[in-house]
Amino acid sequence: MLASNKTSNKAMNKLFFLFTIILNSTLIAQISYPFQKGEQLEYKVHYGPVVAGKAKLKVNFKEGNYQFYAEGKSVGLFNLFFKVRDYYKSTLSKDCFCPLYFNREVNEGNYNKEENVFFNYSLQQAESTRDTIALPENTQDILSMFYYLRTLNQEEINLGEAIDLEVYLDDTFIKSNLVYLGKDTLKTKFGTIPSTKWSPQLETGRVFEEEYGMTIWISDDLNKIPLRIESKVLVGSIKMDLTNYKNLIKPLNIL
Repeated sequence: MLASNKTSNKAMNKLFFLFTIILNSTLIAQISYPFQKGEQLEYKVHYGPVVAGKAKLKVNFKEGNYQFYAEGKSVGLFNLFFKVRDYYKSTLSKDCFCPLYFNREVNEGNYNKEENVFFNYSLQQAESTRDTIALPENTQDILSMFYYLRTLNQEEINLGEAIDLEVYLDDTFIKSNLVYLGKDTLKTKFGTIPSTKWSPQLETGRVFEEEYGMTIWISDDLNKIPLRIESKVLVGSIKMDLTNYKNLIKPLNIL
């Protein structure tokens, strides 16, 4: 049982990363951002039929900079066998929409880790508590990437087209790609919502069973918020559903 919990927890962490890259469709940015101070998104995570955890994303704006927060925690039976309390914070300049600082506190069972990163643009390097590496152009961290990609225009992406991506995490840049699967409608607790579907490239072997075994649904409106993530893992399956939201820039488009 414990081994299954560890596997599912790794998958939940991977989901969060993939969840930040699902909206990349072109390099043409919109004039206004599809989020605002006070926006909050809440999700429930299922491991098979069991509710395994909860996740929350929040937006703040302070002293001319965006501040993004994310937290994830295990609940119920999972919390008894493998307690998870993860926290993320990213600070971005509103002018260039580039990350300035990134903090990550990971508490998963007996594993604990804290990461602090300063993005030094004058020296073109990312300086963390463990290492310093060169910055490529258009750098984002694992959390800010999610919001950066929400600012991009989806209208010019073609069906089946793959988008190449990379994001900073653990003193390296993770390379992946995201395939656009077309438009769909998704039944949610709020009603049926028009959406777009995406499939990110996964690292198989340790957690995920198939390279493109994950499907992600995004609201097909001005908000562009993730509605659902489904994926097969080596032991079972994971599903993450939106359960609550507030302070969106526009009403969610519900049919």
